[in-house]
Amino acid sequence: MTVKLDFEECLKDSPRFRAAVEGVECDVFELETRLEKLLKLCGAMLDSGRQYCAASKAFVGGVRDLSQHAQGDAMMSEGLEKFSDSLNQMIDNQVELLDVTQQSSRQHIHTLVKEDVKRFKEARKEFERGSEGP
Repeated sequence: MTVKLDFEECLKDSPRFRAAVEGVECDVFELETRLEKLLKLCGAMLDSGRQYCAASKAFVGGVRDLSQHAQGDAMMSEGLEKFSDSLNQMIDNQVELLDVTQQSSRQHIHTLVKEDVKRFKEARKEFERGSEGP
């Protein structure tokens, strides 16, 4: 989103400038709403992903238990061990993906919503106070 405000209109504090500022403010509030929704969706996705990984790890434990039970059949036991090792590696990668998603995307979005939008709102209030002054 690119916003261009005419500096001359700003100095005049014209109705056109006020309308442009109001339009930008509406866009920022809409962006904030969408980002907050995205944060909630990301949180739900991360929670679900962690539950999925926990269930998957339990399944891997069951496969390992079965491989121990199949000790009499070396080929079956070895196949189940390799299968459980592969599943475990896949789950570890999924957990890492969830961690990276939380650390990068979610944190950046959170920072944008909580800090950058807040600064915009403060600047808007300061603008209003300044334009109301003597």
